[in-house]
Order: sequence, then C-alpha cells, then structure tokens
Amino acid sequence: MKLIKKHLFNGLAWGSMAFISNVVIFDLLGLEILAVIFENFSSSALGFLFVSIGFLTTGGIIYETKKIPFGLKLLIHIVIGIGTLLTVGFILNVFMFDDLSTIALNVIVNLLILLATWTYFYCRDKREVEAINANLREKRQQRKLDI
Repeated sequence: MKLIKKHLFNGLAWGSMAFISNVVIFDLLGLEILAVIFENFSSSALGFLFVSIGFLTTGGIIYETKKIPFGLKLLIHIVIGIGTLLTVGFILNVFMFDDLSTIALNVIVNLLILLATWTYFYCRDKREVEAINANLREKRQQRKLDI
C-alpha cells in the first residue's frame, strides 16, 4: 500500500508540474490551444492528472516489481500509459479522432514523449545505482584491509 501511495503522489506531482509547465509554455509561445484548455479548465487539469497516473504511477509500481522481465515491464508501462492517454483524450474530446492517421500520429508523438521521459529516468536511476554499488565495493575493500 505504501508503494502505491508513494507512486500515486509522485505521479500526481509530476502531472501537475507538467500541466502547469505546458500552460506556461503554450502562453509564452502564443499558441491557441490555451483557449481549449481554459474553455473547460477543470476537465483539462483532471484529464492531465489521470494520464499522469496512467503513465507515472503504474510505471513506477511495475518497475519495482522484481518478478517481471524488464521488456515486459516496459511493454506494460507503454500499453497502460497510451491506453490511459487515448481513453482520457477520447472522453474529453481532446484528440481529433477523424481518421486513422490522426490517431496514429497522436500515439506516435506520445510514445516519443514517453520514451524520452523514460530514458531520462532510466539513465538517472542507473547512475544512482552505479554510485551506490561503487560505495558498497569501497566499503567491502575497506573491511578487507581492516581485517
């Protein structure tokens, strides 16, 4: 339960930060999408948070599970994340579901965003693990010298 709470709040925090960042960037660039966001701000904000939970919370929980192979974890993370994105986008009428090419473009763009974010966290966590392992090796060497 602690794990779920931790990742739920982490997902909500990152989702809120990303939503606010997007709104600020859209405003600075003068993009007209702000009119759509502010037309129904509550739905936009809640939709963004649900997508964040789908991407970040489930991803964090899945990657901490030790029994599932890494490739399957990545696949589950992508399927749940894109499934959440498309479901929320469809319910809130965010995407133009006029034709298959538009849906495919939305999926591809969001997959690229997911993979870029995933790669960042993977590399960050890998460096952290390497630093911890180096510290442990150093302590083992120190113990051997002390004996």
